[in-house]
Amino acid sequence: MTFELQMLFWTAMLMIATLALQGLLVPINQGLGWGLGSRDEPRDMTALQGRMKRIVANNIEGITVFAVLVLVAHLANISNTLTQTGALLFVVARLGFIAAYMAGIPVIRSVIWGVGTAGLILMAAALIPQAL
Repeated sequence: MTFELQMLFWTAMLMIATLALQGLLVPINQGLGWGLGSRDEPRDMTALQGRMKRIVANNIEGITVFAVLVLVAHLANISNTLTQTGALLFVVARLGFIAAYMAGIPVIRSVIWGVGTAGLILMAAALIPQAL
């Protein structure tokens, strides 16, 4: 398994953990009965639940691009310093982004997001010559 595929795997594991935490917050904050029920009557989310909802949405967006880049690199048999560094930056930044967003740290969270995006750009830069 290439390093990039390993990073994709760990990104998926991070997403599963994030989804589990998001789901765990429901019975803690809104009650087990409401969480297991049909949820027809809306209940207000806590600030942390709102942040978790946005984290999950942001992860889905980022992971979608990351997965495409990893799969293109894999299928084109490209694994080099740029793709590996980009993949590592993305995964580490995702972890930092989740922690910073959960803690409610606004500016640092955005900087970390930028680092993850830089990782995606590095990966894309390594693949562009093959795509031309």
